[in-house]
Amino acid sequence: MATPIGDKKRRFAPGEVIISEVTKEDLQSLSEGYYASFPVPWFDKIEPTHLRAEQNVRIARFAERMIPWISEPHTRWTKATLSPSSPEYDPSAPNRVIGHAGWLLPERTKSEIMNFWRKDASDSLGWREKMGWTNEYEEGLWSGTDLKAYQEGSFLLWDKVRGDYLEGIGHWHLAPLWVVPEHQQRGVASLLLRDGIELADKETPPSPMYLEAMPDARVIYQHLGYQGVEGAGEGFVMIRNPPEGVKVLEKKE
Repeated sequence: MATPIGDKKRRFAPGEVIISEVTKEDLQSLSEGYYASFPVPWFDKIEPTHLRAEQNVRIARFAERMIPWISEPHTRWTKATLSPSSPEYDPSAPNRVIGHAGWLLPERTKSEIMNFWRKDASDSLGWREKMGWTNEYEEGLWSGTDLKAYQEGSFLLWDKVRGDYLEGIGHWHLAPLWVVPEHQQRGVASLLLRDGIELADKETPPSPMYLEAMPDARVIYQHLGYQGVEGAGEGFVMIRNPPEGVKVLEKKE
């Protein structure tokens, strides 16, 4: 969400925002943040109003679907919270998540192109059995979602494009990155991104880092070394440390 012209936000000072790993206890807050942060047209596409459940139900269902994600190997799930030193810290909600980054790591992506947001990830990765969900219960967790738009029109398509560029190449895949609207454009997204980038840059050689970006978010990724691509996915795919043979756009898009 863009900041209105003239409405400049104070950037957080060092130490005000804490980046740490997500736990199961954070998933309710993560789900709340997701629904607050992503644009209305996205939800109108994947959870159209004629199917949509009450907001508290939507939040609870998504939080439940995320539980198996955080125990999968070769992943990194990070959160941003406010430190008690911040003047904006709310002691009544000390663990509120204000931003989140989810990464699939090279050890995983070298042999698997599977975005955890996909419904069929549960079948492929055995989450139903792991969680003890019945088929009926799991289907209920997806109630209110237009699965054709969600699965076929979004995540399957994006994974196909990712595979075209990086099949068999270990890479960092960012999915998702968000910051709650009242704290956007204050440096939180950069902190979440740098947490992963600093680890990736310690690899020898550094692995590619891949993401799908909304148009108004591309500038922050460019600032941190991501580049747009020519070809499939042009307009949303961005890669940092692209492998040989990938045609990238000029820095200014």
